[in-house]
Order: sequence, then C-alpha cells, then structure tokens
Amino acid sequence: MSSGITVHMVIKNEDQWIWFAINSILPYVDSVLITDTGSTDNTVRIVREVKSDKIIFNEINVTTRDGIALVRQAQIDSTRTKWIWIVDGDEIYGTSTAKEIVEATKKGNYSAIVVRRYDLLGDIYHRQIESVGSYNMFGQSGHLLIRLLNKEVLKGLAVKGQYPLESYFDGSGRCVNDLAKKDVYITQNYLYHAMYLKRSSEGSNLPMFNRSKYKIETGIGIDGVIPEVFSLPRPPLVPDPLVRRNLGYELIAQVVTPIKNIKRSL
Repeated sequence: MSSGITVHMVIKNEDQWIWFAINSILPYVDSVLITDTGSTDNTVRIVREVKSDKIIFNEINVTTRDGIALVRQAQIDSTRTKWIWIVDGDEIYGTSTAKEIVEATKKGNYSAIVVRRYDLLGDIYHRQIESVGSYNMFGQSGHLLIRLLNKEVLKGLAVKGQYPLESYFDGSGRCVNDLAKKDVYITQNYLYHAMYLKRSSEGSNLPMFNRSKYKIETGIGIDGVIPEVFSLPRPPLVPDPLVRRNLGYELIAQVVTPIKNIKRSL
C-alpha cells in the first residue's frame, strides 16, 4: 500500500549514521531520493549497501552553499507524492516515531509535521537538555524540526536561501515557519539526532558543508527503547552504534559542562 510519502536526503560525509538513517524510514515510505554532494569518506559505499527499489541515488559535486538549495529544489520538482519527508544523514527514527508520522499524514489536512528530537551527546544513550538551544515553534518550545511538508497544500513549494539557513516557501511566498498552529502536527515521539556525535570516519577535517559540531557535555540520560534499527545486523563498514561513551569523555564532560552552563546563564 502506498504511503504517499517521498523522503528527501541531501548528504555529505555521513558514514557513521547514514545506514541507520536510511533504514529507519525505509519501510514507511514510497521512495527515498538521496543526493550525495561530494562525500570523501565511506558514505557513498554505505548507501549502495542498502538494497531497495525505493532508493533513487545520485551524486553531484556541490561547491557552493547556494548549490544545496538547488539540489533540494530538484528533489521537490521530481516528487509526485503528497508528502515530502526531509531526513538528514544524522537523523534516526524509532518505530514509534515513524508510525506516528505516517498516521499524522493520513488524518486531517496538515500543511506540515514538526518532529521532536533528541540531540545526542557522546553516545545514543544521552542527550542535550531541551532548554539548551531550544526553539519556539507553533506554540511549543524545545528541540523541534519541520520535517514533513504537504506538497498538495503548499502549492508551488520552493527552497530559498543558502545552506545551512535555507527555508521552504509556498507559491505565495509564505515561509513554512509562518504557518498557523492549527495547520501543523507536532509529534509526541522523538527522533535521534547525531549532530553532536562523530559523523564521519574522516573526523572533523572535512569540507565546510559537513559542519562538524562534535560536543562534549554530560547531558541527561534517555529513557525508553532506542530505535530498533540500531540493533539490526549491519555491513562491516557501518560502526557499532551501541558503544557507550568512555571514561575520558565522562571526565572531560564533568569539567566543561559547569563552565558552559555558567556562560549560558550570563
């Protein structure tokens, strides 16, 4: 049965998490459009390890920040489903979150779906507290991302701006961030966001688009079941996601976290 959802992925040097990101959403969508913009690590090899007729994969060398918006626009223009699901190479969904999203696309006539996220710290078992880097969006605050767009409602959907500040607009020029609260569904469940973890086997010495943001902080523990995809058998190139942060990380985190908290309070 068709889900009416097409995933859009624009990736570069994401070989630590891309396999999990793809497989976490693959069962719930009609197709996955993946564009690699010039990876130099194992990202491309890992994407090709995922054997599915749903995946449409291409490679293009993007050298400017404007180029990312052009890639995203090309994905929009080639999409024929009602819904677009934007997934980054460091975003992993658990079954409960993915199913909640699919259900939300079937009920009501929402223009967009906002997904709550855990910003991981050190491993997949700890996260940033939501008061740090919190967004205020559609009457909610926390770590939130607009991740699904209804192409039938947001007619003339277009991407404007330079990466990483590009935004989506409808044909009337209205930014999707300015939608009315009633037109947006906000999930109760969370995605796992690996932005602050190691994202590439090449480390932080990468082109600007990877924007390495590795962070050391204590954070808080994550309650509940981790995304099921983390426990699946994986190809040899894909690292073990279940490794916990080591003693060195914990010791440094104990020192730097109070300092960061003081700076945030000033």
